[in-house]
Order: sequence, then structure tokens, then C-alpha cells
Amino acid sequence: MPISNESRSLTLPSPATIHISGDPLDNLLTQALQNASGGGLSKSALVGSMRRPSRRGVDRGVLAAIALVNAMLLGGGSARAQSAVPSTPAPQTPQSPQAPKPPSTTQLPEVLVTDTTGYKADSLSLQKFPEPLLTTPKSANVITKDLMEDQGIINFRDALRNVSGISIGAGEGSYQGDNFSIRGFAARSDIFLDGMTDFGNYDRDPFNLESIEVLKGPSSAEFGRGSSGGAVNQESKTPQLHGFTAGSMEYGTNNTERGTLDFNQPIPGLQGAAFRLNLMGNHSDVTDRNGASYERWGIAPSLAFGIGTPTRLLVSFFHQSENNVPDYGIPWYFDRPAPVDRRNFYGFNDDYLKTDVSIGTIKFEHDFNDTFTLREQFRLANYHRSFRISQAEIPDDVTTHTNFNSIKVNRAIIDGTSNDRLVDEDINLLSKFETGPINHSLVTGFEYVHQSVDPRRIEPTWENVPGTSLVSPHNQLAFPGTGTTGTEVNATVDTLSAYLIETAKIGRDWTLIGGLRYDHVSSSYDESIAPTANFDANDSLFSWRGALVYQPRPNGSIYVSSGISVHPNIPQLSISSEPTLPPETKYAGIGRNVEVEVGTKWELFDKRLSFSSAVFWDQQTNPAPVDLDDPLLEVFNGRERVVGFEFGAVGRMTDKWQVILNYTYQYGKVTAASDPTLIGNPVLNAPKNTVSLWTTYDLPWGFEIGAGLNGVSTRTASESPDPVNGLIMQAPGYVIFSAMLKYHLTKSINIQANVTNLTDKYYYDGVHPGHVVPGEGRVLYISTNFKF
Repeated sequence: MPISNESRSLTLPSPATIHISGDPLDNLLTQALQNASGGGLSKSALVGSMRRPSRRGVDRGVLAAIALVNAMLLGGGSARAQSAVPSTPAPQTPQSPQAPKPPSTTQLPEVLVTDTTGYKADSLSLQKFPEPLLTTPKSANVITKDLMEDQGIINFRDALRNVSGISIGAGEGSYQGDNFSIRGFAARSDIFLDGMTDFGNYDRDPFNLESIEVLKGPSSAEFGRGSSGGAVNQESKTPQLHGFTAGSMEYGTNNTERGTLDFNQPIPGLQGAAFRLNLMGNHSDVTDRNGASYERWGIAPSLAFGIGTPTRLLVSFFHQSENNVPDYGIPWYFDRPAPVDRRNFYGFNDDYLKTDVSIGTIKFEHDFNDTFTLREQFRLANYHRSFRISQAEIPDDVTTHTNFNSIKVNRAIIDGTSNDRLVDEDINLLSKFETGPINHSLVTGFEYVHQSVDPRRIEPTWENVPGTSLVSPHNQLAFPGTGTTGTEVNATVDTLSAYLIETAKIGRDWTLIGGLRYDHVSSSYDESIAPTANFDANDSLFSWRGALVYQPRPNGSIYVSSGISVHPNIPQLSISSEPTLPPETKYAGIGRNVEVEVGTKWELFDKRLSFSSAVFWDQQTNPAPVDLDDPLLEVFNGRERVVGFEFGAVGRMTDKWQVILNYTYQYGKVTAASDPTLIGNPVLNAPKNTVSLWTTYDLPWGFEIGAGLNGVSTRTASESPDPVNGLIMQAPGYVIFSAMLKYHLTKSINIQANVTNLTDKYYYDGVHPGHVVPGEGRVLYISTNFKF
């Protein structure tokens, strides 16, 4: 099986047997490599291969290394698994000299049972939400690792498609990577990793994620400034006290070559200590998008001490590098997507988006007793980004009478390089106590966050950039443009916060929840190249949340909740990496969201299935702009309102049948603006209808089937009408289907096929005022997955 375009003759190693019980990590790796290669591959040679650049500079050697270890495990590991995890509970038999010792035989089967959660989660990973999801008074969705694996998901955006009320946005001048809205409000700055902000611009890969948690509605009381429409938290994988090795090898018709490895090992001689390592290598093109491609690799080691004891320490590091040919889609043609072939790519063949993300985290927890628990988490992160991207634009002199086939588009060049840095320190105390009939759970804490950026851009001084045909673009051309540095910015934002969150259970039926947070935000912005711009801002912000929960039965709850979020626009724009901010920015007000939500949640079928529904009313004042060059700035000092309802179900209908279903209806419009002609226009990228469905069924003989759909109704890309024809940029809705077939070779190994966009529909996925991005065509993925 081929590993990459450069190594078609590479063959996978023959099966090998490795004895892992009691081996130190260093010896384990050495022995694994020697057995896998017949003694011909050493650790130094492996590291050397990982450093060899591919044709695009990404470490494709990572793919070869992961595939090598995976193949070795699928050979020797399967033999080991047969003795450690018997297919049936057979009677005791004498063990061969090479078999693992009996203690390993009794532990591994428990791993397979307890590590499988299915699609239904019972709680959130965040200590600020101590209640089970059943009594958490907020619309919340958890995308589990099992769901992502069944769907064959290899990027963060596709995972979010399981959540209705989320709509995908396209890349922008200042934001690349993951970009989306929640309930009609931009959430690109509301992505968190283990409860701390993950504000970098990159395409997140789920290889090191245990789950993705989506919380809808204002969440500033828990997460701080921002979180207008909601927040998305990524829960990282952490070391466990049972040893296992898992991984996958995947190939796709869009030239996907992907490998992952998840290795977990308790540390001998240290009670409660374990080490975990996750690796990923990925290359993929985009079906029916000529020219666009994604390459990335990642590594995530973590070390834990004191697991299961009163004092716990977790040290983790995450690194991901990518080198993509980004896709800015097709241009708007009189406020509708240009009616061109979806394969049209208007960039140059050497366009690029390169990112390097490094995140180091230390987490400490200590239980003083049953009443008090101290938690501290400290993080240092660096997000490096460099990019040069082409955006096709139809000239202003084109009219409806212009011959369509003769239209030539301009290529606007969006470029930049930046090092974005983060320092985050969060310390809190959990107190559990009683006052009469009331049980209290109180979280009090402090947080300090420092963010800085230093973007440099040539934009807007590019010259000698050729245009191309709208109908038949020429993308096999190296970039010939020239320019001088036109933007040089240094910006910082410092946030000092204090917060408390109280959960009071009154008897068996009532729960009262309240949260209060104070943020002091200081920001500075300095543009040193003419036209220069310098301004500072200091804001004191309060946010709150309150909710009342009633449980008429132990398996159900009814709640009403309300809260606000605050997002100071000047600090957010200061670190947005936009080209020189216009002078009007200093007058930007503080954005505020207020929400009221009424909902109910139920556990059905002996708690196998969760059902939830809610109605909501959200209003935002001073919304943040999507693009400072867009007339949307007229709404900047205005007001938007979104009302709607949603329902969802997740879990098992039977022991063999799993399902996850989510639907949201929302109606959003501009209710106030400095330009009165904008009032009544729809909120941008806020489709009225979004729906997602995925279901799987276990068949006899080791087979499993799955199918699903994603539907999104019409979306707008701007709230400002075209001054010529009065139209608003609008992309049509779509419904796409997917399917899965899985065959379990053993309890530890399965082969899986996934098809996305089953009907090969031409649809529009991401929208932006400057462009619209077609969705990917039909793709077939074949993967081999294992866990020993």
C-alpha cells in the first residue's frame, strides 16, 4: 500500500511480535522499530525520515513513520490481542512462554468496555459546569470521539456539522482556518482548548481530541469576553491508567493519505502515573476544487501524575504544522455565486497558508478534602502564520449586458505573516457545602490572559498581479506580483478577570445557578507605516448568567435561563491581523449580547437516549464586523436580533441502533443601524434552517452500517444591500448525504468505508462578502482502525 506520491515502491513490514509488559518507553520504541524493519531501522533513522520535507515542505515522513508502526502493530499486535482479549470468554488454558502474564490478561478486556461511550455524553468536561447535561440549563452538544471516528472526520469544521445552529464561514482577510457562526453570531474567537482560549488561526485536526463541546448562548460568565453566540471547547486526550495502542491508516479518492497513532502506557514504579502520545500525518486534496490541498502533521505528548489520588498533575504539549493551498472559492456575480464550473480555481499554483502551532499546558489539582478542591492551569502558546491567498473579484465595469464568457476577473492578493502569542493563567477553588436543605457547589477564581500579535503585510501595495478568465481560469501559473511592506502592526490585549459560579440544589427537584464575572481589558494598537494609527482602550466589563431548573421526574428537567456576554470590539479588532484599521475603529462601542432561553431535557429508554428542546431569544448590540472594507460597518453601531427554537436527540434506540439528530430554526434580522435602510435585513450567515442526522446499526457477521445528512437553508454574506440593484449577497441552501460501512475483523481491528456528499451535489459551503466557497464533491475514504 503506498504511503506518499514520493514513495510508491515502499512496502509495509512483515508482521512482528512485540512483548510490551514492563518495557520502558525507550526500549519499547527501539524494539518496535527493530522488529518492524528486521533490524534495519533505528530511532535516529526514523527521526531523520520525519525531517525530510515533501514537495510542499510538510513533514510527509510522519505519514511513513505512523504507517510503519501501525503496520507492525496490525501484525504482531493482533497476535498479542488475541491472547490478551479473547474473542469469547474461554476457559483457562496453559499459556505459551511468549504470552503476556496473567495480570495483563485480566485488565485489557475492561478497557474495551469502559472506553466506549458511543454518541451520548452525560456531562461536560469543564469544572465550571458541574451538573450533568440533564440539569445543565443551556443548549449543549457533545461531539464524541466515537461519533467522529464513525463519520471518518479528519477536520474540526466537519465535526461541527453535527450541531444545528452552526453555519460555516469562509476564510477572510484577517482570519484563516476555522471560521463559523453560532445562532447567527460570529464565533471565530470563541474556540477554547480545555477551557482556555485557542485564538490562533489554523485548521484544527481532531487527532488529539476526546470530544468537542458546543455551548450555545452567551457564555462570558464562564469563558470571559466574547462568546456572543456561544462557545466551542475542545477536550484533549489525557493519559490513562490502562495501557493501549490505537491508530488508523486512511486513504481517499481525493488523494487523502492519513495516519494516526495513539499510544498510552502507565509508568512502571510510579503509582498513578502514565504517559500518552498522539501522532498525526495528513495530506489531502479537495475533490472538484482544482488546486486546493491540505497538508499537516501533529504531535501531542502528555504526562500525568497522581491519577486517582487527591493530588494530580498533568503536563502536556501540542504541536501542529500545516502547509495548505487555501481555497477562496469563486466570486460573487451580482450578489449570487458566479454560475461557473465548481472546479474553477482562481489562485496561483504557489498560493499558501502555513501555520505552526505550539501549546504547552500545566494543570494542577488538589483535593484538600470532600469540601475544597484547588485547580490551577497555566498555558503558553505560540501561533505562527504566513499566507498569500488570491481572491477573484469581478470588475466594477461589468454589467448584466457584458458577455459572460468574456469576463476577466481581478485577483486581489491577501497576504501576511504574524506571530501570535498567548499567556493564560487560571486558578480557582471548588467549594462544596450545605446550608440547611441546600447543597452548594461554588467555583471562585481568577484568570489572567495576555495576547499579542505582530502582523506584517504587503497588501495593499501589490503590483503586476495578472487577472484571469472567469469561465476558464488559468491557475498553473507561478505568482509574479511584487510589492513592499504596507502594514506593520504591534498589538496587545491583557485581560484580568475574577469570577464565581454558584450551583445550589434545593431539595431533589430544584436547582438554582448563578454566575458573575468581571473582566478588565487593556489593549494597545500601533501601526508604524503610513497611514499610521495608534490607539489604546481600557474597559471594565461585567457579565452574568442565571438559571432555574426544575425536575418533575428524575429523568427530566425544565429550565429557564438568561445571561449576557460582552465583547469589546477595539481589543478584538486590534489582534485581528486586519490591514491598517480605519480611524473609525477607535469609536467602536462595546458589543453586548443578552439571551433568554427556555428548554427541557429528558433521558429516555432507560437513559440510553437523551432528548432536548429549547426556544431562545438573542439580541446583540454593536456587533463586530466581518470585514472592515464592507459596508457592514453601518451595522457596527447597531443591533441584531435572533429568535428561534431547536430540538435534538442522541443515544441508542436499541442496543444495536445509535442516532444523533439536531434541528434549529432561527430568524435573525437587523433591528437598528446608523443607516436606516439596513433595518429589517437578515443577519449574515444565519440560515433559518439547519439540520444534521447520523445513525448507525450493528448488523450480523461483524458488519455495521451508517448514514446521515446535513441540511442548511439560504444564507446571506452581507447585511448591506448592493447599491446598484438592492440585492443582498445570498447563497442557496443545500442537503448532502453521507454513508458508512464497517467490518470488524476482530474485536481490535476494523475496516471502514465512508462516502461524503453521496450524490455529488454542487453546493456552496462557506460564505463571505468577498467570495463564496463550493463544497467538496463526492469522496470515498477507506480506513483500517485498531486498538490493542
